[in-house]
Amino acid sequence: MKKIILSLGIFLVLGLEAKSLEKVFENVRIDGYLRGTYQAHDVKEDRIYQDDAIGGKLHFETNFLNTISMGASLYSSNALFHNDNKGLVPLRGESHKSYTILGEAYFKTEFSKSMLKIGRQEVETPFAQTDDIGMVPNSFEAIIFETHAFENTTFILGEIQKMAGVDAVSIDRFTNVNGLDNMQVLGIIYEGIENIILNGWYYYLKNSEVNKIAFLEMNYEKELESITYGMGVQYANENYILGKSANIYAGTVSTTVNSLDLTVSLSHIKVKNNSAFSGFGGGPFYANSEYLIIDNAGKKGVATWIGLEYDATNMGVKELQFGVGYINLENELSKKSTELDFTASYTISQNSEVHLVASKLKGASVGEDDAKHLRVFVNYNF
Repeated sequence: MKKIILSLGIFLVLGLEAKSLEKVFENVRIDGYLRGTYQAHDVKEDRIYQDDAIGGKLHFETNFLNTISMGASLYSSNALFHNDNKGLVPLRGESHKSYTILGEAYFKTEFSKSMLKIGRQEVETPFAQTDDIGMVPNSFEAIIFETHAFENTTFILGEIQKMAGVDAVSIDRFTNVNGLDNMQVLGIIYEGIENIILNGWYYYLKNSEVNKIAFLEMNYEKELESITYGMGVQYANENYILGKSANIYAGTVSTTVNSLDLTVSLSHIKVKNNSAFSGFGGGPFYANSEYLIIDNAGKKGVATWIGLEYDATNMGVKELQFGVGYINLENELSKKSTELDFTASYTISQNSEVHLVASKLKGASVGEDDAKHLRVFVNYNF
């Protein structure tokens, strides 16, 4: 990957005259966000563990010249008053230190309704995704090709080599996702049927414990005068080198009362033969909570999730949304774990927003703490 990026960089610089380079950089797009985070974790001991940080993201991308542009992002997380990360979403790097990382550094080219992006970048696929739940999201060293050459269809082909971020082995440095064998991915998204989105994905991880993942998803949504209803189904086959393949079945239904901006959702997952593997990120399956996901249930796990979302505009409070979610996990020994989540989001202005997540977790039967969690995020986008 480093050799490819270096070669492209040398080619780009040598192939451009000074005036051309000026054109590339004279209108560089700069954006990002500032973020402050506080979280607390009560494990019913003599103390409450607390952590907080300030930081964010600074991203730039050049104009296209001869179909090529360059981009980079710096991410940063810096301790404020507390620095205790026990049982929390990690805000700190190695040895609980503040850190800054070059999370994106890529070349991008666009041609014939297609895009090729090489280098460090944010990736959004079902089993490799940013999962931006802390200070710094996941980012990946990857080669991603995406094309819209066929009507209503998106093809994605890629190789993912390394990752860093909140779900990585090492948060503040890039490490291999699958040794030197990397992970190859193929995805197809089809939107040619009214109200339906179809997804098909295949991941290959040579010599990994789970070396092949096939994933299918169909989502349907229909808006009527008074209600909007949706439903979806998912199926995944995950091949284990040793042991049986895991077959995962998931479904979801939702109903929104449009006049009240109130949505109720129900999701269910069942795993057969082995354990579910959600990949590198927050996970692709419907029945996810803030902390517990189907992976936690182990072999032959079952998960049921019910959620409610409400937009408070009808109460006279614009830009305020509430959510409540409850998940029940059951493992093959019929031991249960539960989590109750309360979320709130408020848009202060066009550029600033606040998010709150409060969770009550009973996860001892799946190796998690029985605890209460609180996370608060403040974002300023620019």
